[in-house]
Amino acid sequence: MKTKTPRLVLGAFLAIGLSTLVSCGGSDSASDTTVAGTPATPVITVSGQWARTSPDATDMGAAYLTINSDADDTLVSAMVDSSVAAMAQIHEMVPVENGMATGSTMAGSPSTTMDSSAMTMKEVDHIDIVAGTALELKPGGYHVMLMKLVKPLLTGETFKVTLTFTKAGAVVVDVPVLEDAP
Repeated sequence: MKTKTPRLVLGAFLAIGLSTLVSCGGSDSASDTTVAGTPATPVITVSGQWARTSPDATDMGAAYLTINSDADDTLVSAMVDSSVAAMAQIHEMVPVENGMATGSTMAGSPSTTMDSSAMTMKEVDHIDIVAGTALELKPGGYHVMLMKLVKPLLTGETFKVTLTFTKAGAVVVDVPVLEDAP
């Protein structure tokens, strides 16, 4: 008799468990309990990358490129190897308020400008990338600023820039040095 009691209790628990499972999954009108997975990592493509040959007297340079993504993302930083420059930042050319600004030129010397069309550079902490829309980093707009160049950028050389995105992570790009835009 003692051996039948544990089997009966076990059977009762199994019956209760099965009936609970059956009642939970019943109708199509019940709310969806599917757990959404994490979204896929955006696919970033970079094209048209280049940097202009720099004059001997400067310790700054700039890299330009076009970014495309299949999902919204955010460019949050750029890095360059220390053998090229001490640092890289994402910059934007912006109009100068009141037509007067003190900024720096590509030669690194201070400049003051009085002109209604005067522009200056400023660092930005991010650039939003819209899925399916090309973001062009170009002269006169957004660009990767190379600061404290180790040596001038010479035509024919290539260096790597690492772009970091919020969702896609790090993307390494080979940047050729050219006289003019491709």
